[in-house]
Amino acid sequence: MVRDIFLILLAFSALVLRLFFGYTPVWHMNTITKRQKEVLDFISDFFKNKGFSPSFEEIGEHFGLSALSTVHEHITALVDKGYLKKDEHRERGLYLPVKRKQYLEIPLIGAIACGQPIEALEHIGEIIKVIREPILKGNLYALRAKGDSMIGDGIFDGDIIIARKQNTAENSDTVVATINNEATLKKFYQEKDYIKLQPANLACKPIYSQSVEIRGVVVKIIRNLA
Repeated sequence: MVRDIFLILLAFSALVLRLFFGYTPVWHMNTITKRQKEVLDFISDFFKNKGFSPSFEEIGEHFGLSALSTVHEHITALVDKGYLKKDEHRERGLYLPVKRKQYLEIPLIGAIACGQPIEALEHIGEIIKVIREPILKGNLYALRAKGDSMIGDGIFDGDIIIARKQNTAENSDTVVATINNEATLKKFYQEKDYIKLQPANLACKPIYSQSVEIRGVVVKIIRNLA
């Protein structure tokens, strides 16, 4: 009972703020009711299946609503809260807003050998932008691949690899490793008395060493199409 009264007061406060001040409070801005969510899902599925949005009549028929004013209320609420867009000049003018892609800026700090190790480079030459995705977490940096020893893993000469900075790795991880301050890109395997850095190319030989320093694990490859 108390909860219901509280929700009614919140809704009334939001209505007053919107009508008299043109302001939608943050706590009311993105919340939608169960029915509004069902209407939104129906519009989304309808658009995916048919390539255009449903009419108000079709929405009302689907939900058993005889009064189009009720459909209009749901649509208005979804538009106001940013879940729908409406083109007033089109008969079927409802559409879902396009989500803006978010980008990450990652420093490109040099080149990495996909063959024999080369001198480690750790200066920021430029910044690259990549679309944010769940796997791109942590302290990230980018390197340009040189050589062909990792082509079996889809890493070709000129590609850019993005690595997460860390000093440990699991077997079969593709790692950025240094040996005597020279960097190389290989598959990591911990053997009994040494570490094996395995290329992904049968024409190349693995590197065996007891003094390998892991500088990062590869999480993404950006293909060089030039």
